[in-house]
Amino acid sequence: MKKALKIEEKMKEKTHEILNTSGKKRRLFCTVMLLLYFSGLPVVSGSRIFGTLFNVMEFVTVALMFPQIKEEAAKVIKKPKTLLYIFLGIVMLAVFDVILWDNILLPTIKNMTGIYPENGNNNRLLPMIRQNPVVMLPMVCVFGPLLEEILYRYTAFGIIQEKNRPAAHIVTALLFGIQHIAVAGIWGGDTAQLMNIGGYMVFSLVMTFLFSKTKTLCIPVLLHIMFNSFGLAFMLGSNA
Repeated sequence: MKKALKIEEKMKEKTHEILNTSGKKRRLFCTVMLLLYFSGLPVVSGSRIFGTLFNVMEFVTVALMFPQIKEEAAKVIKKPKTLLYIFLGIVMLAVFDVILWDNILLPTIKNMTGIYPENGNNNRLLPMIRQNPVVMLPMVCVFGPLLEEILYRYTAFGIIQEKNRPAAHIVTALLFGIQHIAVAGIWGGDTAQLMNIGGYMVFSLVMTFLFSKTKTLCIPVLLHIMFNSFGLAFMLGSNA
């Protein structure tokens, strides 16, 4: 009996060790993906082979994280009150991102500087969506939010918060903001795009807040999907 218990304990320890190793490898892979994604090189390199390889790595990243997200989703279903954080997130985005940033702070900055840049990230995506909506709509509205939440909330925030939680919120927001204006603002030389970084940082801070409160990627992923979908519908409608 004692021998059987010892064997069972050893098996549990071995399983725990394997899971931990798997988690470390997954985090390492996501970290590499974050560095590539943040760099903007897959977009600006112009290499079709590199672009295809990067797209494959994106799908691998989501596939690696899917079991964990599925497990988290099952827990959220068992505790439906967690979904209330989505409504809190909507309110926070409406107040801080749409009203405070888009309609008060950003217009004030533009008037003070006399510089009125459009959103380069949106301008780059719209032609691609119109040209190939069947592929691009799911990518922008669903796959993109899922990938970005894995890279920025699970990976960037998850790593940095182990050392300093307040710094994790700020650094993740900066990374998220810079990445979204990098193609036009840094690689493209349109430095006026730096003005648009604030909106992305506010959005990131809300997502990171929800992630840290709920301890699940499901809530920020769902809210990110909703935000992108409604935002894209508005852009397509206003540019029709």
